[in-house]
Amino acid sequence: MSDSKGEDVGSRGVSTTKPRETSKMPDVPKSLSRKGYVVWFHEHGEYLGLAWNESAAAIERAHVANADQAIYFETFAQAAVARDKFISPCQVLHSRGPGKRPKLMG
Repeated sequence: MSDSKGEDVGSRGVSTTKPRETSKMPDVPKSLSRKGYVVWFHEHGEYLGLAWNESAAAIERAHVANADQAIYFETFAQAAVARDKFISPCQVLHSRGPGKRPKLMG
């Protein structure tokens, strides 16, 4: 391989592979129902919430589509600990109150 001057660049460690494409983060929801921190599964547009598990006959943590059913944590640390237990890509959102635009925390 040569550069524009005709010099061999193969020994310079120049990569011929395409740059890695990064997935674009979807838009943050316009508002949330309450004040607090929520775990947001951005690839699915869902939140961490509670749902009835028929086979276990118990209420368990689950993905929920409605922000009203999401678990609202009091601190970022609580939400981050809950987030770290999931394999599915997710982020923590902070809502300053009902109807206010949440902030992506990480």
